Amino acid sequence: MASKKSKVLHHLQSRSRGITGKEAWNLYGLYRLSDAIFKLRREGYNIVTSIEEEEDKYGNKVSYARYYLHGKVKK
Repeated sequence: MASKKSKVLHHLQSRSRGITGKEAWNLYGLYRLSDAIFKLRREGYNIVTSIEEEEDKYGNKVSYARYYLHGKVKK
């Protein structure tokens, strides 16, 4: 069985749309996406964070991170 970190990596490699915390939870049961991203970055993956906003059902602006993979940095 693949680790959740490897599932996130595969997701980033196969989808140009990136991934958000909500998507990681719904798809992989991963509550702490930022931890998986931290570990992947430590392994040399160039992961970029984009902060996005939307309105919640009450009309409040909500910010969240979307992560994208831009290759692997040579060490």
